[in-house]
Amino acid sequence: MKLRTFGTAALLALCLSGVATAQQADVDPLSKLDIQSRRQIQNLIDSARLADLPWNALRLKAVQGVSLKVEGKRVVAVVRDLYKSLQTARGALGPLATAEEVETGASLLAAHVSVDDLAKFRVTTVGRSPTRAMTYLADLIDKRNIPQDEAVAAFSKLWKEGANDSDFDGLWRLVDQDILSGLSPRAALQTRMRSLPPRTGKPPADMEMEETL
Repeated sequence: MKLRTFGTAALLALCLSGVATAQQADVDPLSKLDIQSRRQIQNLIDSARLADLPWNALRLKAVQGVSLKVEGKRVVAVVRDLYKSLQTARGALGPLATAEEVETGASLLAAHVSVDDLAKFRVTTVGRSPTRAMTYLADLIDKRNIPQDEAVAAFSKLWKEGANDSDFDGLWRLVDQDILSGLSPRAALQTRMRSLPPRTGKPPADMEMEETL
């Protein structure tokens, strides 16, 4: 009887331990913030939802701050800045831009690309996304030290001429290889841009516009 009782108790303790572990896993990381900071962040998230902005990006940024043990007021400030960047990116890229495109646009703004330059990648048709182009552009500026004006001019030119994801994939890869081989970042971009064959096609949006005329 005692053995059976011990076994039952052990089983119960194991079950309770599992429940406690699950409850701990379900704890909201933002609960570690002070009440005022948590409320302000939630208001920003709610506002992003209503504005059809990628609200989860705000939450992830806040969680990142908590994990790094950043002070609540500082976390609020960073999340608020991201909210403004998402708003600005949405305005520059247009109403057709997806959440992913808006987030990527915000990362370009963080790399100090101007709003006017970001607007050169405005989404004008469904099915053609500037996400890959903007991602590589941000990398070349922020991590490969290519002059911003030259990088923006090169990538926006290709985008306007109808370049697709594979074109940007190839350009980024070749430029990166040249830099690793010892060529200066500026020279690498210039060399690869000169080596590209002339593009005779037009962006899908321009083609569709011509068909309607």
